[in-house]
Amino acid sequence: MRALGISFVSYMFMLFVIIVVVTFHARDFDFGRAAAITAVYMTALLVYFAVLFVVFKRKIATTVHAQ
Repeated sequence: MRALGISFVSYMFMLFVIIVVVTFHARDFDFGRAAAITAVYMTALLVYFAVLFVVFKRKIATTVHAQ
């Protein structure tokens, strides 16, 4: 769980970098565009973390039962 938390913080930093790059490229901050990028990114990230959680939980369960 700690690793997932640290990973989440690093992914949030990547979101910040993406928004900064898009803002400088467009030469104007548009809240709607930033919100859309955030919504898509967060949805993909939540699906990714849900899959990782299920995989880790199954892997831990099979490791415990194997012992």
